[in-house]
Amino acid sequence: MVSGGLIPMELFEDDPGFLRLLEGLRSLGRVVVFDRRGLGLSDPIVDWERPVLDQWADDLAAVVEASDSQDGVVFSWDGHGVATRFAARLSSWLRILVLFQPLAISDDRWDEWSANRSGLLRENVGGGHADFLERIAPSRARDASFRDWYLRAGRAGASPTTAGRIWESVLSSRPGDQALSQVETPTLVLHRKGDRYVPSGAVGLAASQINGATVVELDGDDHFPFLGDVDAVVAEIASFVVGERRLPPPQRLLAAVLFTDLVASTERARFLGDSGWKSVLDRHDKTVRETVGRCGGTVVKTTGDGVLALLPSATAAVRAGERIRDDLAVQGLAVRIGIHVGDIDRRGDDVSGIGVHIAARVLGLASPGEVLVSRTVTDLVVGSGIQFADRGEYQLKGVAGSWQLFAVAG
Repeated sequence: MVSGGLIPMELFEDDPGFLRLLEGLRSLGRVVVFDRRGLGLSDPIVDWERPVLDQWADDLAAVVEASDSQDGVVFSWDGHGVATRFAARLSSWLRILVLFQPLAISDDRWDEWSANRSGLLRENVGGGHADFLERIAPSRARDASFRDWYLRAGRAGASPTTAGRIWESVLSSRPGDQALSQVETPTLVLHRKGDRYVPSGAVGLAASQINGATVVELDGDDHFPFLGDVDAVVAEIASFVVGERRLPPPQRLLAAVLFTDLVASTERARFLGDSGWKSVLDRHDKTVRETVGRCGGTVVKTTGDGVLALLPSATAAVRAGERIRDDLAVQGLAVRIGIHVGDIDRRGDDVSGIGVHIAARVLGLASPGEVLVSRTVTDLVVGSGIQFADRGEYQLKGVAGSWQLFAVAG
């Protein structure tokens, strides 16, 4: 695997999406990770006269040889041709080449594009600024845990000076230097049609220069393969490499599951009309995302007139629920909220499992303006100072036994 950006290998498995990508690749065979010189704990770049991309291509060849890889597959998402340079020189070592979002810019647009891209990257060196993340990682740009991870990756990847010199070298290489037309290895090109960081037509131009390349367009707008629907990326690679769509098993984890639901949504939508109701939903979603993010959680998806979110602890979920309820009340919006803590299965961007099912059933029993939780939650927040009112025992549809529920006081 040839990674992109300036993300060091040491932080790959600290992000759940990245871990999911690696698990998917490992389901297909042995995975060798290529960590480029100049990043993280790798040796520094000494020769700045020679293009960095050429040096990385040579390093990739050294890694492939040292790992004793035979009849191998290179999966690259660097975008600037490290893997294609390698494939053009040493095709006998490769069986398949997989490129995610490769870039080719026409000669007449190159100078303008490289200048704009260089400026954008300089502004973001060591950062992870909100507007930049909205462009490259829209599905997780407002996720506090992802922003923290991306910021750490930027700091650990390279110093601001080194990062600037790397990007200067990368963007000084002309489009023809990628050796796309010299690639003879069977090649799969993957790209997401909504990616705003990739210029229109750039992936198609790159693919057209590789003889016989297979192009697959994926849904989504995230720039990196470890964001968005990771499983779709893995499935296409598996289909091309081994002839069948394979997915790693769901990731199982313990989490606090929080559901919200706008009260009387049907009546409000009918009264306000489409545009008015959309405005209400936007206010609700913005409040929830910001609050969940501040509490260290992630919004998994919207549910029409509510959201499903995961938080790292029972206390964080209850505090988030209280703030969401109170902040929306100030805006004249009433919500009901249900919370449960349990095991969930995470596959790509979605979650499932009995923990999610129980939280949904708890939400269904909550009254307007109420944060209703399971007994599991109250047991886990002992000592936090949070007060609860007993709401009695209930049978939850599809769940065995009786469940004692509590409302957060206040």
